[in-house]
Amino acid sequence: MLKRITLHNFMSHAFTEIELSPGLTVLTGPNNCGKSAFVSALQVLAENTSGDYMVRHGAKECRVIVETDDGHVIEWKRKKKVVSYTIDGQDFHRLRNSVPEILTEVLRLAKVKSGDSDEFDVHFGEQKSPIFLLGDRGSRAARFFASSSDASVLIEMQKLHRSKVKAAQQEYQRQQAEQKQNAATLELLQPVPDLESRLETLDQTYQALQAEIQQIQQLEILIQGLTQASERVELYARRAACLSDLPTELQQENERPLEVLVHRWQGIEQEQQRSQVAVTALLPLSIPPTIEDESALAELIKETELQSVICQYSVATHSCLEDLQDPPQLTSPDNLEKLIARLSTAAERVQVDQQEAQILAKCVPPPELVDGAHLTQVCQQWTALETEFLERKQIHAKAEAAFERVCSELREWVAENPTCPTCGAELEPDQFLQSAETGLRGHSHDA
Repeated sequence: MLKRITLHNFMSHAFTEIELSPGLTVLTGPNNCGKSAFVSALQVLAENTSGDYMVRHGAKECRVIVETDDGHVIEWKRKKKVVSYTIDGQDFHRLRNSVPEILTEVLRLAKVKSGDSDEFDVHFGEQKSPIFLLGDRGSRAARFFASSSDASVLIEMQKLHRSKVKAAQQEYQRQQAEQKQNAATLELLQPVPDLESRLETLDQTYQALQAEIQQIQQLEILIQGLTQASERVELYARRAACLSDLPTELQQENERPLEVLVHRWQGIEQEQQRSQVAVTALLPLSIPPTIEDESALAELIKETELQSVICQYSVATHSCLEDLQDPPQLTSPDNLEKLIARLSTAAERVQVDQQEAQILAKCVPPPELVDGAHLTQVCQQWTALETEFLERKQIHAKAEAAFERVCSELREWVAENPTCPTCGAELEPDQFLQSAETGLRGHSHDA
């Protein structure tokens, strides 16, 4: 069997080399691109055709080199009017319309002889000639089949071809039945995405409720702290009014023991307040809900994925039987990357604002002061902190508005680009936004 064909300055080929497959090799291309030249080259190599039409214009010599799968190398060369063969390193010269005797055994492209003078070319078919024996007389075809020992082989080849066609038809019918079965299975599994989306909606609602409960608890703690601070301010005001009536000069005793006692009392009061805040925060908590067994849902999802893979395999097999189409053109993902970067920045700002709000909510109320000037300073600091908290709350609101605006832009972009620019799959706006938001809040993945 032929393995490789190489042409040097043969007809329109300056240098061309092709590898032949173990089975059937088909050459395709536009007209006048040199496909028929390979058939002519094999004919010239097998028959040593006379003439110089095969020498490329402007070249001094042409060569045809053929390699077989059993290790033989055959070279035919024509230089001016001299033709020579080189077979497995052995040169053959002085050939006039004849070929070396060893060529028939090595190349195996010789004509089939019938009788003394009649020959049949069973290896080559001309492009403009009828199929083998169809253009000849009936008597010539009868002589070939009467003398050819390959007639039984041709009949066996026809039987093998019929069996392969029948097997291909059975395989096609089996795939059609499998496709119908997969379609019925998919129809049964159609409610699964709806159930999954409803489950996700319920989960999101539960998470939102939990977040609102936490915010309410934090606000209650903050209101309680403000109420206690207001009561202390009133107490300090009454004390200051009482102390204003005292004379300015008094003989004071050593206040060091009293100061130590006051500090101890303040520490005890702060510890009591922290314990009360902890108890208040833990009281509204309820018993966590019981998690139901999700093994049935996991099995259903696994079966759905398996059926989806089988369906994809069937669709891919079916699409191979149709005409191939060009792959979709990829669009630049730069705009999408910029949008994702903006979403990441907005998410980071929201997270920082939330952390700062949590830190401010856990602030311990200031200790009781005896000196009125110190109390005034503490009140000023409290006012400054409250102003700063309102400013940060405004910044948080702006960040939330920016985040919603970016989400709106992302939905509009997905609506304008319904298919993925990378893989060409169909995009759902809500699903795409949810996946983008999940990736932004994680910050631990590699995306």
